[in-house]
Amino acid sequence: MHNRSFKLAMSLSTLVATAALAQDTAPGQIALEEIVVTGTNIRDVPVIGSSIQTIDSEAVARSGRATVAEMLRELPANFAGGVANSDNNRGGQDTASSGSNLTGGSGVNLRGLGALSTLVLVDGRRVAASGQFGDFVDISNIPAVAIERIEILPDGASAVYGSDAVGGVVNFILKRDLEGLHTLARVGTTTQGGGDEFLASAAWGQKWDTGRVVLGYEYSDRGHVRAADRDMNGDMSARGGVNWPLYTRRVGTAANIFTGSANYTGNVAYMAPQGPGTGLTVADLTPATGGIGYTSDPWLGWDILPDMTRHSMFLTGDQRITDRVSMYGSARLTRRDGLYRTGYVDLVGTVPTTSPYRIAGVTNNFSVLVDELLTQRDVSVESYGAELGVRVELVNDWMLDVTGSHSREKQTRKAQVERDANIGDFIPTGAGFVAAPNSVTCSLSGLNSANIGSIASPTAAQTYCAGLNYTAFNPYSTQRLPQQVVDQLIGFEHLQFNSWITQGTIKADGTLIELPGGPLKAAIGFDHRKEFIDGELDFNYRSIAPIHQPYGETERKVNSAYAEFAVPIVGRGNAVTGVQALDVSLAVRHERSSGLGDYSSTDPKFGLRYKPADSLTLNGSYGTSFHAPQMRFAYNGPQPVSGGNAIFTTPAFWTAPCDTTLVELNGQFDSPTSCSFTSMIVSGGAGPVLKPEEADTWTVGIDFEPLSVPGLRLGASYYNLQIDNRLVRITQGLLPGILANYFATGTSPYLSNLDFNPDAATVQALFDDPRFIGHSGPGTPSVPGDIAAIIYATQTNLASLKTDGLDLSARYRWETGLGNWELFANGTVVLSYEMQGTPGSAYVDKLGVYESTGNPLRFKSKQGISFARGPLYAAATVNYTDDYQCLSGCYVPNATGAPVLNTAPVKIDSWVTLDLQVGYDFEGHGGVLAGAGVRLSVNNALDENAPFIDTGTISASNAPEPYDATNATIIGRTVSVTLTKSF
Repeated sequence: MHNRSFKLAMSLSTLVATAALAQDTAPGQIALEEIVVTGTNIRDVPVIGSSIQTIDSEAVARSGRATVAEMLRELPANFAGGVANSDNNRGGQDTASSGSNLTGGSGVNLRGLGALSTLVLVDGRRVAASGQFGDFVDISNIPAVAIERIEILPDGASAVYGSDAVGGVVNFILKRDLEGLHTLARVGTTTQGGGDEFLASAAWGQKWDTGRVVLGYEYSDRGHVRAADRDMNGDMSARGGVNWPLYTRRVGTAANIFTGSANYTGNVAYMAPQGPGTGLTVADLTPATGGIGYTSDPWLGWDILPDMTRHSMFLTGDQRITDRVSMYGSARLTRRDGLYRTGYVDLVGTVPTTSPYRIAGVTNNFSVLVDELLTQRDVSVESYGAELGVRVELVNDWMLDVTGSHSREKQTRKAQVERDANIGDFIPTGAGFVAAPNSVTCSLSGLNSANIGSIASPTAAQTYCAGLNYTAFNPYSTQRLPQQVVDQLIGFEHLQFNSWITQGTIKADGTLIELPGGPLKAAIGFDHRKEFIDGELDFNYRSIAPIHQPYGETERKVNSAYAEFAVPIVGRGNAVTGVQALDVSLAVRHERSSGLGDYSSTDPKFGLRYKPADSLTLNGSYGTSFHAPQMRFAYNGPQPVSGGNAIFTTPAFWTAPCDTTLVELNGQFDSPTSCSFTSMIVSGGAGPVLKPEEADTWTVGIDFEPLSVPGLRLGASYYNLQIDNRLVRITQGLLPGILANYFATGTSPYLSNLDFNPDAATVQALFDDPRFIGHSGPGTPSVPGDIAAIIYATQTNLASLKTDGLDLSARYRWETGLGNWELFANGTVVLSYEMQGTPGSAYVDKLGVYESTGNPLRFKSKQGISFARGPLYAAATVNYTDDYQCLSGCYVPNATGAPVLNTAPVKIDSWVTLDLQVGYDFEGHGGVLAGAGVRLSVNNALDENAPFIDTGTISASNAPEPYDATNATIIGRTVSVTLTKSF
């Protein structure tokens, strides 16, 4: 169905154009008050067969949220898995600012299908992609002051919009109808500490006989929230979790010395004393009790929310040129800057025999915290958007609309990182060349041009280090390190990505013919867009000398043709008992791309609306949709960072049961049941072999507004969705659960991405691959013979997904002598969410199952009551998130307190929070109060903690979080006061 002939779209377009030219008309004026409706290309026609949720600017203001992203996160149909969470500083490579979401942006994830499958628009136009992979639209760059309303279509819509509209569409409509000056100031804070906020905005509008203009500015500043403000320190034993520092954070400001290899989880033999650390002997060392040694807080010095400042401006305008022609346009500009504090660098290594600080009689395999420098990550975004269009009245009510738009994102991240690799220099070996030692290794060597002569036959590695003339690093000293040594140990990364999209559209719409039920309207159009992403990286954390590395440019051109019909079979003119209205719609779009990752798809959609009575409306729709692979997924050129297209070795990250025969183990890891193995990770793009995801969606719904109960409205909509060729990737967060399942069962849905005990030729080819960037994480660098597993963490058209559910809504408004009241409730019930890992395999139920990338929960809702009396407004809203469970990949303490992966389901409790708002508009007041208003908002008024879950630290050395950031926040109670004034 997705690859039908282009002739279908062209024939429909020809039919509409011919009919339009046959109409007789007289010229008339063009109205500026055009109604934009998300989900259809036909003006002034409601979407047939699907429900649209509208959130106006007043609802945005009354939400009490500081940003649009925070407000949309609370919607029941939007699930926060992926990049939809703001407090994700240290998560997996796809979601956090440490990974591909390099500036900490926020996306939208309707139906839990991922941000890739929700199309985000501004005034119906596409927006440039964000993140290193270009796999979401960053809605945190859209200022609230610019928004007139947000329209949400939770239904497939590729027949109208093309690629990405699988889970639905979110359309931000900008303000165009404003008079006078409207100002706002908001101050807020969290009651647990940190997160102070200030927001100020001004919007000015002016109208005249033939046009209008709106100009606005918004400034936002939010202070950081430290992990220490929320008692996050890695010790979860008081809540039934693991005291992680004892097992995976065996590192302190003074050095540990291990019995075996240097490892944060290894057995500590001795602890170094406080002091200069020179001339030490075994007698000066303190034997470690229980093999633990010094430990430290993995969240020490970390932010869970960064400092963030944003400046945003917008401009919209409309101008009638003649009676038949008008122009319209808009422009947006946002600059957002953030600062993440990212803790202290911790080192593991070996003090070699050439070091003047080596201690005789011990392994000299050590761990130590470099507390001289609190590292940070600076991020910034420059976001632009502009649109210019011309509308021309043709004949009768037919309108020609020609629109061009351009959107651009420039994203930058500057970070301080341990200098743990060297991909720029090579030294000779018997078989050829190998990577030269890294900066940390050479700092430990103690070698320089003055003392290298004392070695009779220095190795190539020793000669290389001596040539750098580094100052020797003494890991046994607790005194402040010289700045030169700090610079040798900690390097920099400057990463920049640019993405832009240019779109041009020609559309004609109007009435084809008058039917007994009303006008049969149609739209035809042609759309062209060009998408582009490139980037560049400057760094020295994986090299000795600074290296500049451009990222490969990716470009795609997309052409589309579409047609749409709205057919009123029964309307006011021919209604009969039992059929007050009957409308059908048909839309079809053919889209074809050229460039990186070519695709072609033809997608229809049918809609039906039936009103058996004025109080009852039945809706239904069926259509196909698709999501084209992002260009970065189709690009597999070298990108020398572990979050890009790269290959690297990890000798101590991943574990298996110590009695397994499925993989070759390194030895004991942190308990008698958990042992490590050396792996090789192939991450990033899969190359131009990926196919679009293809979806079939159908919905049925009912809206009931009984005439006998004025003010009551009930709604229910059922959706059913199946996606084939679903793009999946093994991520850092998923891998522990995948490995646990594999070692327990001997198989995995991801088996094609896992190569255990690979052959030597395959391993050597990856070592020789230009994407290879060497060693990552704790442990010593690996050689080909060490590799026990290859994990291909690349995108794959592997899975199929089936999901269905219900969107429910209820509203009852009534008036009393005290004022006007409203009860409201909105919720989403997910009935099923099943994944087929590989073609032909069984579907696995993922509903309500914890995974780091996020799965939908069974139920999520918002309900409450509001009251208004003249200028006074008050509301109380209860937010409910259902309980769910972790089947695998979570950690529990065993009988001795050591962390082990769960073998029985772990329940994650439901979460209920209360939001309170009260506001007063000084209507009728004169003087300074004229046009003023004040609003108090208290979100999570009862300060309910997020449900506890132990996410662990063994995987990817991430610090443990005591909650699931995809379904809850750890910010706690927030209080804000907003003042408004209109002139």
